[in-house]
Amino acid sequence: MTTLDPLPLLPDGAREILALLYTREPCAKRRIADELGISAPTLNARLHVLEEAGLITASGFGQSTGGRRAVTYTFNSRRRCAIGVTIRSTEIVCIALGLDGATIREQHTTIAAHADVSFYGRAAHIIDAFAAQLDADGVPPLGIGLAVPAHINAASSLDYDAIAARVTLPVTPTERYCAYALAELRVRAHLTDAVCLFLGNHIGSAVLQGGEAHTGALEHMPLDPSGPECECGANGCLNVYCSSANLTEEGESLPGFFGVLEQGELHHRERMRDWLCSMAHAIVNIRAVFAADIVLCGPIAGFLDNTEIAQLDRLVAGHPAAARPTPPTNAHAASPRPTITRGLCDMYQDADGAAFAIVRDHLRALSLIR
Repeated sequence: MTTLDPLPLLPDGAREILALLYTREPCAKRRIADELGISAPTLNARLHVLEEAGLITASGFGQSTGGRRAVTYTFNSRRRCAIGVTIRSTEIVCIALGLDGATIREQHTTIAAHADVSFYGRAAHIIDAFAAQLDADGVPPLGIGLAVPAHINAASSLDYDAIAARVTLPVTPTERYCAYALAELRVRAHLTDAVCLFLGNHIGSAVLQGGEAHTGALEHMPLDPSGPECECGANGCLNVYCSSANLTEEGESLPGFFGVLEQGELHHRERMRDWLCSMAHAIVNIRAVFAADIVLCGPIAGFLDNTEIAQLDRLVAGHPAAARPTPPTNAHAASPRPTITRGLCDMYQDADGAAFAIVRDHLRALSLIR
């Protein structure tokens, strides 16, 4: 596989040009020189170094002002990529992101997951082959981001370390719900502080603080100590009241539940109302200690419409602790009340977020983001 120094040595001033092109549309030389206050010979020398390193590329021509059209330059978001991988019970999904966070390629391989060395070898081969194809296409991967479950379920669980040890490229594990949160951060840069709740067969959570994702255990927040027993052994957890099992009837799918709900069936409306009340209870508890935006991800969130999000917001807003504004970022600006929003709700969002974790680290190393 191609070896390429991800952090080439750059002369003084070259990083300023790189940062300018990273945050802008394609720019002509004159505009770069004017904005950075540098001479044409100096600019040409620095552009040459950046082009040689593959960090920027000529992207076309600007509009003509009467003479020859000027060449424009842009950040080379395809210089490297990162691969995110999530392993499900019947498939392995690999997603490659460019340095701009855009998806370059996605591959789904049907395979039954087994906790044995044979599967670990096959999984590593699938990942390596995907990486090799990207390398052959001129977009060498920085590494592999592997979405890993936070909670291991004894003997039937996969040994993710065993898979990582068999992969050729460096592997960076990212806890699955943190990966969901990082995927949200990729498209919502303002989410410096937020709580991401994954809503599905199980509830999961991650907390974003200062733009960094941390594994949460909010799914085991007790809402009613006398409630039904949770898989964790406690009673009345958020996971019991707001997982899909507490919405759907036996044998009913989520699409089936929401389809009947749209028809106004009374029993389904009652179940939905109870679910919203339980979710609001949990958000009130969260907001009592952490005045942050709430992002709802996962299968259930994908079915919530704007009316249900607004109803949830009204239920939460009635509690003073949950309605308080976030701390102001400076002495002259008041921050608005935290919001409740529906997230991306992509089925393979964890793979996307695991790849973005690597992309973000690389951009930080290049001093392009904080």
